[in-house]
Amino acid sequence: MKTNLLITKVKSHFQDLTEVEKRIANFIMEEPEKALYMTVNELANASKVSDASVIRFARELGFDSFQQLKIALAKERESINISDEDIAISKNDSTKEIVEKTKISCIKAIEDTNSIVDIKKLESAAHAIFGAKRVEAYGVGTSATVAMVIQYKLIRLGISCKAYDDPHIQAMSASTMNFGDVVIGVSHTGSTKDTVDSVKIAKEHGAFVISITDHPKSPIAKYSDIILETFSRETPVKSGAGRSIVAQIFLIETIVGLLYSMDPKKAQKHGEESARAVSDKLY
Repeated sequence: MKTNLLITKVKSHFQDLTEVEKRIANFIMEEPEKALYMTVNELANASKVSDASVIRFARELGFDSFQQLKIALAKERESINISDEDIAISKNDSTKEIVEKTKISCIKAIEDTNSIVDIKKLESAAHAIFGAKRVEAYGVGTSATVAMVIQYKLIRLGISCKAYDDPHIQAMSASTMNFGDVVIGVSHTGSTKDTVDSVKIAKEHGAFVISITDHPKSPIAKYSDIILETFSRETPVKSGAGRSIVAQIFLIETIVGLLYSMDPKKAQKHGEESARAVSDKLY
């Protein structure tokens, strides 16, 4: 995994940590300079946990050792980090300031997601989609918009894909999935019952399930073969949906790039053909 932006990694997994692990996480977030120079035993004592808990904490975040965790923390301390307070929109902000803060917020969602992305999972997801007999994308609410983007992007590559936002149609279609088919479930929380129910049905019928979510230990994970994790905490303008969509689209664009690289000629051909097919729709 990447060894930068440790605190971003901690924050993205915070809700999924045990109470003991949260003690360690809180100490690192509150006292990063001190934690950087501590031994396992010193951090354990400061957090009032056992040495073994600190080691498990590091592994829970994907590090092979406590030392690797500290290297990640050191690299983060060298970088410039923007807090949510820095991009909080207030009543007195000018239009120019709001534009700038919105830009920074979107960039932060992409950078935070990039800092925790698992390259191997991205590659595995792309290969699964590339070799699929059939691809479907499920999402409701704002996630339905992202599912439609997946449909659009894959069709332009010559990969047949259908997006469903109606929970009943999702469930019905999921019941017809088979081995060799791929379902992409989009859910920021990973706990949207309709989406979870649909991917569960698809999984039970043999489909390979890819989930895009902020919460890798949420209910949707139980039925997922691959979890593509985003990190897009709710923004200060109280509209987490916008930032989550930016993070999700970033992952989708990356997968599309991987798919394009697998067969550029095919992708180019279908891209040109699809463009010609809608050319008469323009004035």
